[in-house]
Amino acid sequence: MKIWWAFVTNELRLYAAGRGLEFAFILSLTLIAIFRFGMPVDGLSDAPLEVFPVIAYCIANLQLLLMATQWESEAHAYRYYTMNHVSLSSLFFAKSTVTFLIQIPIWIFCVSAYFLFFPVATPKTAALVELALTSIPLGLALAPAGQLVAAIAQHSAQKNFLAIALFLPICLPVLIAATGRVGAVLAEIATLRYDALLVAVALIFFGAGNLLYSYLFEE
Repeated sequence: MKIWWAFVTNELRLYAAGRGLEFAFILSLTLIAIFRFGMPVDGLSDAPLEVFPVIAYCIANLQLLLMATQWESEAHAYRYYTMNHVSLSSLFFAKSTVTFLIQIPIWIFCVSAYFLFFPVATPKTAALVELALTSIPLGLALAPAGQLVAAIAQHSAQKNFLAIALFLPICLPVLIAATGRVGAVLAEIATLRYDALLVAVALIFFGAGNLLYSYLFEE
């Protein structure tokens, strides 16, 4: 438990030192400006824009992932862990925990911007709460996926390009499920099937991370 907590606090310090969360917010805001002021959306219905908060959220998280590959690929880090007999599974779960925590404000920001800047009707309070709570299953699915991608890409000379190329197809089920959940919440219908898909994907990625992270880190 102490090792896991030490990893969590260290990862939070790295994100803070690199201003990762600030850059993620700036990237989201830039995407909002491009969509809102660069496209004639006033005449469109609500439905085509339901995917927007998920897209902005995923792109912002991709920026955080690219940050992670920078310090994860340092050779001295791996030597330090192996010399001190540290379980890399603990590192995987700690990194996933930090990613899960920092994605929550990004998601809330993207959803708020969706209703603030676009010509869509603001839903009832209960629906807004449901949209905010989407960050929980969404983050649980995306956090371990991002860490696996970072571990795969870390040893490549073109690690940023490889991370982008892997992140989008690997996280496509997460994108589909999250978009479906947003649409279901706005339509006030059951979201159980989308929640089930997000939880299933999260379990798959956590299981794969627990089994493969050490191997990927060593390669």
